[in-house]
Amino acid sequence: MSAKAIREATGKDIINRNLGSATTAAKCRFASVTESTDFNQLAIENPWLKTEKLVVKPDQLIKRRGKLGLINVNADYADVQKWISQRMNKDQQVGRATGKLRNFIIEPFLPHTEDEEVYVCIYSHRYADTILFYHQGGVDIGDVDAKALKVDVPIDGSISAAQIESSLLKQLKPDKKKMVATFIEKLYSMYQSLYFTYLEINPLVVKSDAIYILDLAAKLDATADFVCRGVWGEVDYPPPFGRDALPEEAYIADLDAKSGASLKLTILNKEGRIWTMVAGGGASVIYSDTICDLGGAAELANYGEYSGA
Repeated sequence: MSAKAIREATGKDIINRNLGSATTAAKCRFASVTESTDFNQLAIENPWLKTEKLVVKPDQLIKRRGKLGLINVNADYADVQKWISQRMNKDQQVGRATGKLRNFIIEPFLPHTEDEEVYVCIYSHRYADTILFYHQGGVDIGDVDAKALKVDVPIDGSISAAQIESSLLKQLKPDKKKMVATFIEKLYSMYQSLYFTYLEINPLVVKSDAIYILDLAAKLDATADFVCRGVWGEVDYPPPFGRDALPEEAYIADLDAKSGASLKLTILNKEGRIWTMVAGGGASVIYSDTICDLGGAAELANYGEYSGA
Protein backbone atom coordinates (compact mmCIF):
# COMPACT_ATOMS: atom_id res chain seq x y z
CA MET A 1 0.00 0.00 0.00
CA SER A 2 1.29 3.44 -0.99
CA ALA A 3 -0.81 5.99 0.90
CA LYS A 4 -0.64 9.37 -0.83
CA ALA A 5 -2.42 12.52 0.27
CA ILE A 6 -4.75 14.28 -2.17
CA ARG A 7 -6.10 17.80 -2.28
CA GLU A 8 -9.37 18.60 -0.53
CA ALA A 9 -10.96 19.49 -3.87
CA THR A 10 -9.97 16.09 -5.30
CA GLY A 11 -11.43 14.26 -2.31
CA LYS A 12 -14.71 16.17 -2.47
CA ASP A 13 -14.99 15.58 -6.20
CA ILE A 14 -14.55 11.82 -5.71
CA ILE A 15 -17.19 11.84 -2.95
CA ASN A 16 -19.61 13.87 -5.07
CA ARG A 17 -19.41 11.33 -7.86
CA ASN A 18 -19.37 8.12 -5.83
CA LEU A 19 -21.16 8.47 -2.48
CA GLY A 20 -24.54 7.86 -4.08
CA SER A 21 -27.99 9.24 -3.32
CA ALA A 22 -28.93 6.98 -0.39
CA THR A 23 -27.81 9.57 2.19
CA THR A 24 -28.90 13.09 3.09
CA ALA A 25 -25.42 14.44 2.33
CA ALA A 26 -25.45 17.61 0.28
CA LYS A 27 -23.22 17.76 -2.77
CA CYS A 28 -19.97 19.59 -2.10
CA ARG A 29 -19.84 22.83 -4.06
CA PHE A 30 -16.37 24.24 -4.56
CA ALA A 31 -14.13 26.08 -6.98
CA SER A 32 -10.37 25.62 -7.20
CA VAL A 33 -7.99 28.52 -7.73
CA THR A 34 -4.40 28.41 -8.99
CA GLU A 35 -1.95 31.01 -10.32
CA SER A 36 -3.52 30.80 -13.78
CA THR A 37 -7.18 31.08 -12.71
CA ASP A 38 -9.29 33.70 -14.48
CA PHE A 39 -11.69 34.91 -11.78
CA ASN A 40 -14.23 36.18 -14.32
CA GLN A 41 -14.37 32.82 -16.06
CA LEU A 42 -14.51 31.04 -12.69
CA ALA A 43 -17.64 33.03 -11.77
CA ILE A 44 -19.25 32.15 -15.10
CA GLU A 45 -18.64 28.45 -14.44
CA ASN A 46 -19.79 28.76 -10.80
CA PRO A 47 -22.53 31.43 -10.62
CA TRP A 48 -23.01 30.92 -6.86
CA LEU A 49 -19.68 32.66 -6.30
CA LYS A 50 -21.37 36.02 -6.89
CA THR A 51 -24.63 35.34 -5.07
CA GLU A 52 -23.58 33.66 -1.81
CA LYS A 53 -21.29 34.32 1.12
CA LEU A 54 -18.09 32.31 0.77
CA VAL A 55 -15.26 30.52 2.56
CA VAL A 56 -11.74 30.42 1.09
CA LYS A 57 -8.65 28.53 2.27
CA PRO A 58 -5.42 27.06 0.86
CA ASP A 59 -5.67 23.54 -0.58
CA GLN A 60 -2.10 22.32 -0.06
CA LEU A 61 -2.19 19.59 2.62
CA ILE A 62 -1.96 22.15 5.43
CA LYS A 63 -3.42 21.02 8.74
CA ARG A 64 -5.17 23.31 11.24
CA ARG A 65 -5.73 26.06 8.73
CA GLY A 66 -8.19 27.76 11.06
CA LYS A 67 -5.64 27.94 13.87
CA LEU A 68 -3.10 29.40 11.42
CA GLY A 69 -5.44 32.15 10.23
CA LEU A 70 -5.58 30.62 6.76
CA ILE A 71 -9.35 30.60 6.38
CA ASN A 72 -11.47 33.60 5.36
CA VAL A 73 -15.11 33.10 6.32
CA ASN A 74 -18.37 34.81 5.36
CA ALA A 75 -16.77 36.84 2.58
CA ASP A 76 -18.12 38.01 -0.76
CA TYR A 77 -16.45 37.23 -4.08
CA ALA A 78 -14.52 40.50 -4.23
CA ASP A 79 -13.15 39.91 -0.73
CA VAL A 80 -12.16 36.37 -1.67
CA GLN A 81 -10.24 37.55 -4.73
CA LYS A 82 -8.41 40.17 -2.66
CA TRP A 83 -7.61 37.65 0.09
CA ILE A 84 -6.19 35.17 -2.43
CA SER A 85 -4.17 37.79 -4.32
CA GLN A 86 -2.56 38.89 -1.06
CA ARG A 87 -1.33 35.33 -0.44
CA MET A 88 -0.80 33.81 -3.87
CA ASN A 89 2.87 32.87 -4.35
CA LYS A 90 3.73 34.37 -0.96
CA ASP A 91 5.82 32.48 1.59
CA GLN A 92 3.87 30.95 4.47
CA GLN A 93 5.35 29.30 7.53
CA VAL A 94 3.59 26.20 8.86
CA GLY A 95 5.44 24.72 11.80
CA ARG A 96 9.04 24.34 10.67
CA ALA A 97 8.12 24.28 6.96
CA THR A 98 8.04 27.33 4.73
CA GLY A 99 6.39 27.20 1.33
CA LYS A 100 4.49 29.24 -1.20
CA LEU A 101 0.69 29.25 -1.37
CA ARG A 102 -0.39 28.35 -4.89
CA ASN A 103 -3.68 26.41 -4.60
CA PHE A 104 -6.91 27.57 -2.95
CA ILE A 105 -10.44 26.25 -2.62
CA ILE A 106 -13.57 28.44 -2.46
CA GLU A 107 -16.85 27.09 -1.05
CA PRO A 108 -20.24 28.46 0.00
CA PHE A 109 -20.35 29.66 3.61
CA LEU A 110 -22.67 27.45 5.68
CA PRO A 111 -24.12 29.18 8.75
CA HIS A 112 -24.34 26.65 11.60
CA THR A 113 -23.93 26.28 15.34
CA GLU A 114 -21.20 24.44 17.24
CA ASP A 115 -23.61 21.75 18.39
CA GLU A 116 -24.21 20.81 14.74
CA GLU A 117 -20.52 19.93 14.22
CA VAL A 118 -19.29 16.33 14.56
CA TYR A 119 -16.07 14.50 13.70
CA VAL A 120 -15.66 11.43 11.46
CA CYS A 121 -12.43 9.68 10.48
CA ILE A 122 -11.64 6.37 8.78
CA TYR A 123 -8.12 5.02 8.50
CA SER A 124 -6.57 1.74 7.39
CA HIS A 125 -3.90 -0.35 9.08
CA ARG A 126 -2.56 -3.88 8.78
CA TYR A 127 -5.48 -5.88 10.11
CA ALA A 128 -8.50 -3.60 9.92
CA ASP A 129 -10.05 -0.27 9.05
CA THR A 130 -10.84 1.90 12.05
CA ILE A 131 -13.82 4.27 12.10
CA LEU A 132 -13.75 7.10 14.65
CA PHE A 133 -16.68 9.31 15.61
CA TYR A 134 -16.99 12.13 18.10
CA HIS A 135 -20.19 14.10 18.68
CA GLN A 136 -18.32 17.43 18.88
CA GLY A 137 -16.20 18.57 15.93
CA GLY A 138 -14.45 21.72 14.79
CA VAL A 139 -11.09 23.40 15.31
CA ASP A 140 -11.12 22.96 19.08
CA ILE A 141 -11.74 19.23 19.09
CA GLY A 142 -8.46 18.52 20.94
CA ASP A 143 -7.13 14.97 21.40
CA VAL A 144 -9.60 13.09 19.23
CA ASP A 145 -7.83 9.74 19.68
CA ALA A 146 -8.58 9.91 23.39
CA LYS A 147 -12.13 11.24 22.99
CA ALA A 148 -13.62 9.50 19.97
CA LEU A 149 -15.57 6.26 19.96
CA LYS A 150 -13.98 3.67 17.68
CA VAL A 151 -14.92 0.51 15.84
CA ASP A 152 -12.63 -1.77 13.83
CA VAL A 153 -13.84 -3.35 10.61
CA PRO A 154 -11.77 -6.41 9.57
CA ILE A 155 -10.13 -6.33 6.14
CA ASP A 156 -12.76 -7.22 3.50
CA GLY A 157 -15.41 -6.92 6.22
CA SER A 158 -18.42 -4.63 6.32
CA ILE A 159 -20.48 -2.72 8.86
CA SER A 160 -24.17 -1.88 8.92
CA ALA A 161 -25.87 1.38 9.85
CA ALA A 162 -27.35 -0.37 12.89
CA GLN A 163 -23.89 -1.43 14.09
CA ILE A 164 -22.56 2.09 13.55
CA GLU A 165 -25.45 3.59 15.48
CA SER A 166 -25.02 1.26 18.46
CA SER A 167 -21.21 1.48 18.66
CA LEU A 168 -20.34 5.03 17.59
CA LEU A 169 -23.34 7.33 17.98
CA LYS A 170 -24.19 6.85 21.65
CA GLN A 171 -23.71 10.55 22.48
CA LEU A 172 -25.41 11.95 19.38
CA LYS A 173 -28.89 13.42 19.59
CA PRO A 174 -31.47 10.66 18.96
CA ASP A 175 -33.17 12.47 16.07
CA LYS A 176 -29.89 12.56 14.12
CA LYS A 177 -28.61 9.05 14.76
CA LYS A 178 -30.23 7.26 11.82
CA MET A 179 -29.22 9.94 9.31
CA VAL A 180 -25.59 9.98 10.47
CA ALA A 181 -25.38 6.17 10.70
CA THR A 182 -26.56 5.80 7.10
CA PHE A 183 -24.08 8.43 5.96
CA ILE A 184 -21.12 6.72 7.68
CA GLU A 185 -22.21 3.32 6.34
CA LYS A 186 -22.23 4.60 2.74
CA LEU A 187 -19.06 6.63 3.27
CA TYR A 188 -17.21 3.54 4.50
CA SER A 189 -18.51 1.45 1.59
CA MET A 190 -17.14 4.06 -0.83
CA TYR A 191 -13.89 4.24 1.17
CA GLN A 192 -13.40 0.50 0.71
CA SER A 193 -14.33 0.23 -2.93
CA LEU A 194 -12.23 3.22 -4.02
CA TYR A 195 -9.09 2.25 -2.05
CA PHE A 196 -8.93 5.17 0.33
CA THR A 197 -6.43 4.70 3.14
CA TYR A 198 -7.45 7.76 5.18
CA LEU A 199 -10.52 9.98 5.21
CA GLU A 200 -11.16 12.65 7.85
CA ILE A 201 -14.07 15.09 7.93
CA ASN A 202 -13.90 17.81 10.55
CA PRO A 203 -16.33 19.28 10.91
CA LEU A 204 -19.18 17.31 9.45
CA VAL A 205 -22.21 19.54 9.93
CA VAL A 206 -25.42 17.68 10.74
CA LYS A 207 -28.60 19.74 10.38
CA SER A 208 -32.13 18.44 10.81
CA ASP A 209 -32.58 17.63 7.12
CA ALA A 210 -29.09 17.38 5.59
CA ILE A 211 -25.41 16.63 6.19
CA TYR A 212 -22.62 18.89 4.94
CA ILE A 213 -18.95 18.01 4.47
CA LEU A 214 -16.94 21.10 5.43
CA ASP A 215 -13.22 20.33 5.89
CA LEU A 216 -11.82 17.13 4.46
CA ALA A 217 -8.43 15.40 4.41
CA ALA A 218 -7.86 12.19 2.47
CA LYS A 219 -5.29 9.72 1.19
CA LEU A 220 -5.55 7.11 -1.56
CA ASP A 221 -3.68 3.87 -2.11
CA ALA A 222 -1.74 4.96 -5.19
CA THR A 223 -0.97 1.33 -6.11
CA ALA A 224 -4.70 0.94 -6.93
CA ASP A 225 -4.45 3.48 -9.74
CA PHE A 226 -4.79 0.79 -12.42
CA VAL A 227 -8.04 -0.38 -10.76
CA CYS A 228 -9.60 2.97 -9.91
CA ARG A 229 -8.30 5.44 -12.47
CA GLY A 230 -11.60 5.50 -14.34
CA VAL A 231 -13.51 6.27 -11.13
CA TRP A 232 -10.99 8.54 -9.43
CA GLY A 233 -10.44 10.64 -12.54
CA GLU A 234 -7.25 12.66 -12.85
CA VAL A 235 -5.62 12.62 -9.41
CA ASP A 236 -2.88 15.05 -8.46
CA TYR A 237 -0.67 13.97 -5.56
CA PRO A 238 0.79 17.23 -4.26
CA PRO A 239 4.06 17.18 -2.32
CA PRO A 240 3.99 17.96 1.40
CA PHE A 241 3.67 21.66 2.10
CA GLY A 242 7.02 23.40 1.95
CA ARG A 243 8.61 20.93 -0.43
CA ASP A 244 7.78 21.62 -4.05
CA ALA A 245 8.27 18.75 -6.48
CA LEU A 246 11.55 19.02 -8.38
CA PRO A 247 11.85 18.28 -12.13
CA GLU A 248 13.95 15.20 -11.37
CA GLU A 249 11.25 13.83 -9.06
CA ALA A 250 8.58 14.48 -11.68
CA TYR A 251 10.68 12.67 -14.31
CA ILE A 252 11.06 9.57 -12.14
CA ALA A 253 7.35 9.66 -11.23
CA ASP A 254 6.52 9.70 -14.95
CA LEU A 255 8.79 6.68 -15.55
CA ASP A 256 7.20 4.92 -12.57
CA ALA A 257 3.70 5.45 -14.00
CA LYS A 258 4.72 3.84 -17.30
CA SER A 259 6.55 0.87 -15.82
CA GLY A 260 5.65 -2.32 -14.02
CA ALA A 261 8.67 -1.71 -11.82
CA SER A 262 8.76 0.53 -8.77
CA LEU A 263 10.83 3.66 -9.39
CA LYS A 264 10.92 6.28 -6.65
CA LEU A 265 12.87 9.46 -5.99
CA THR A 266 12.26 11.95 -3.20
CA ILE A 267 14.74 14.74 -2.58
CA LEU A 268 14.89 15.31 1.17
CA ASN A 269 17.78 17.73 1.40
CA LYS A 270 19.58 19.05 -1.68
CA GLU A 271 22.54 20.07 0.48
CA GLY A 272 22.82 16.63 2.13
CA ARG A 273 26.03 14.62 1.80
CA ILE A 274 24.52 11.10 1.87
CA TRP A 275 22.89 9.97 -1.37
CA THR A 276 21.50 6.48 -1.86
CA MET A 277 20.71 4.39 -4.94
CA VAL A 278 19.27 1.13 -3.68
CA ALA A 279 17.83 -1.82 -5.59
CA GLY A 280 14.78 -3.19 -3.82
CA GLY A 281 11.97 -1.37 -2.02
CA GLY A 282 12.60 -3.16 1.26
CA ALA A 283 16.34 -2.56 1.12
CA SER A 284 15.87 1.12 0.41
CA VAL A 285 13.75 1.53 3.53
CA ILE A 286 16.25 -0.39 5.67
CA TYR A 287 19.16 1.68 4.37
CA SER A 288 17.30 4.96 5.06
CA ASP A 289 16.29 3.84 8.55
CA THR A 290 19.86 2.75 9.31
CA ILE A 291 21.30 6.07 8.17
CA CYS A 292 18.88 7.87 10.48
CA ASP A 293 19.60 5.47 13.37
CA LEU A 294 23.32 6.20 13.01
CA GLY A 295 22.73 9.93 13.29
CA GLY A 296 22.80 10.83 9.60
CA ALA A 297 19.21 12.07 9.20
CA ALA A 298 20.27 15.70 8.74
CA GLU A 299 22.64 14.68 5.92
CA LEU A 300 20.31 12.23 4.13
CA ALA A 301 19.78 13.81 0.72
CA ASN A 302 17.26 11.49 -0.89
CA TYR A 303 15.06 8.46 -0.74
CA GLY A 304 15.18 6.34 -3.87
CA GLU A 305 14.47 2.84 -5.04
CA TYR A 306 14.26 0.74 -8.16
CA SER A 307 12.68 -2.67 -7.83
CA GLY A 308 10.30 -5.10 -9.47
CA ALA A 309 10.17 -6.62 -12.92
